Amino acid sequence: MTLMDMSPQAVEQALKDGKIHISVVGAGRIGLPTAVLFANAGAKVTACDINPKVVTAITNGQNYIDEPGLDELFDQAIKSGKLTASMDTAKSASNSDVIILSVPTPVTEEKVPEYEYILNAAKDTGKGLQRGSLIVVESTIGPGTLENQIIPVIEEASDLKVGTDFLAASCPERADPGSIITRFRSIARIIGGYTNQSADIAAAVYRPLADEILIVPDPKTANAVKLTENIFRDVNIALMSELAILYEHLGISIFDVIDGAATKWNFIPHYPGAGVGGPCLPANAYYIIGKGNAVGYVPYLVRMSREINDRMPHEMVRHTLEALNRAGKSLKGAKVTILGLTYKPVIADTQMSPAILIATELEELGATLTLCDPLLAGTSFHGHPVIGDPLKAVKGADCVLIVTAHKEFSDLELDNVASKAKSPLVLVDGRALYRKHAKPEDTIYQGIGLPPI
Repeated sequence: MTLMDMSPQAVEQALKDGKIHISVVGAGRIGLPTAVLFANAGAKVTACDINPKVVTAITNGQNYIDEPGLDELFDQAIKSGKLTASMDTAKSASNSDVIILSVPTPVTEEKVPEYEYILNAAKDTGKGLQRGSLIVVESTIGPGTLENQIIPVIEEASDLKVGTDFLAASCPERADPGSIITRFRSIARIIGGYTNQSADIAAAVYRPLADEILIVPDPKTANAVKLTENIFRDVNIALMSELAILYEHLGISIFDVIDGAATKWNFIPHYPGAGVGGPCLPANAYYIIGKGNAVGYVPYLVRMSREINDRMPHEMVRHTLEALNRAGKSLKGAKVTILGLTYKPVIADTQMSPAILIATELEELGATLTLCDPLLAGTSFHGHPVIGDPLKAVKGADCVLIVTAHKEFSDLELDNVASKAKSPLVLVDGRALYRKHAKPEDTIYQGIGLPPI
């Protein structure tokens, strides 16, 4: 009996009873936690990946994703025998009732969505796909991509027909790296099925892992939900970034403005900063922009917002130049310490981090860099060794930049920083981390959205 022959209730129970085999294709930051949680819910799970190091690590019981709370759950899944790994997606698909595609979908340097990874995964899946199976795409894709690009590849590779021979749905991941495990159940799953049965069976598969499931009319709507919620953030961050720069010139702190505006019920605080990084926000807008261009409509607000957020690392460099000039120093030959390299606190991930552009531009202008990030200590970044201790990193610095709001930095006493750095302390704050801190005498302090001190 296949999933297409079962009721949603029977599918849900079969998963809990260990009678459902799931292949998760792409065992990265999203795919591995997904595989682990399905295994611990009762399913037999194979994590598929083209990287032999990933497959070896899982096989050897080694968790390689630095996600809070994942270690214990990973160990549980391995010890139960429910979680295994393979590089052979086609073979794994041939033994699976459900195949979840969770591979990267980045954008190119030309800001065009890159679907090579997911189309290759779809082709490999199709080679082993069995009649009656369900394919779910969790990867972020543009509306219509499942219907118009992914399914045709699967149909050609499998010689099966969607809706008749197999089921397909989009259930885009909505995880927040750093809190994937703690919020996995509480964040609603959005499911759009190619057919009504596809949606119902997909909902049954995810129900053991989700407190709320919302079925939308079709896959393209589900994908639009994911993109819209991220673009909403991107646009609002861009608005605050635009106002932050304006208010700097007017001698107004954008953060005081946000605090005041947040007292009204219909204002949702968003905050400007050194830049927006990670695999989602810097990329997701371009999926919609591309679709808009294809139908002859340019989403100008979305495009302009992305341009504003892309500009913020350059604003950090501008602040660095200004702050050093105020101290009577030139950027050329100056020792500049960058505190924070990951794109956000808590996780050791530098994907599209604003620190990349900041470091590149500062070096091009002649600065000598010292890089610090407690999550990356002992590694290299931008060709430089990474120091974990911020007080060691600021020793002899002409200027200190805050790029990531790590707790290790917010806990610093600025008197201690000043005693290590050159005098006067020149501090460029890209996260308003020290906005309310007492500052040593003669400190030169400025940053995104902050009137210079």
